[in-house]
Amino acid sequence: MKPLSPWKLALVPMLMFGFGFALVPLYDVFCAVTGLNGKNFQVEKSAVEGETGSVVVNLQLTADPSSRDDWGFHPFDKSLAIQSGRMIKTHYVLKNPTNEPVVIRAVPSVSPGYWAQYLVKIECFCFNEQAVPANGEVELPLQVTLSADTPEDVNQLTLSYRIYKQNEPAGGES
Repeated sequence: MKPLSPWKLALVPMLMFGFGFALVPLYDVFCAVTGLNGKNFQVEKSAVEGETGSVVVNLQLTADPSSRDDWGFHPFDKSLAIQSGRMIKTHYVLKNPTNEPVVIRAVPSVSPGYWAQYLVKIECFCFNEQAVPANGEVELPLQVTLSADTPEDVNQLTLSYRIYKQNEPAGGES
């Protein structure tokens, strides 16, 4: 068996690096198509200007079961009727059952994924880490709207969040 040349051996790590480098934009495309990880929060000009449309969608707000059970995490409103172009404000409630302050990160998911592009998050607690005092309770704000170009056949969306405890407090402080 003939040994591989140094050029062929060097090509393998370079291809691996290129593949790893390409994963970030591929992941963004995947999230934009499926609505996974809440990568659909670009604010559209028509949504901010307050143009309202005729489409009304039932928006269900949920919390992941393990987040709900472990953290006492739940939406204030379980369901909202949301009209395209009209902003809705609500919040989630998070209780910290531990004797230590914690910092959490919320990861959103919109389903069905092919309609996720029409739900626009204006303000969301998922944009930043959230500090929760020991044995404390906080209200986490959420402001959403539907895109003005939402098709008539969109009738039901579900916005769900999962909470993850961060290892370090916000700002990198210990």
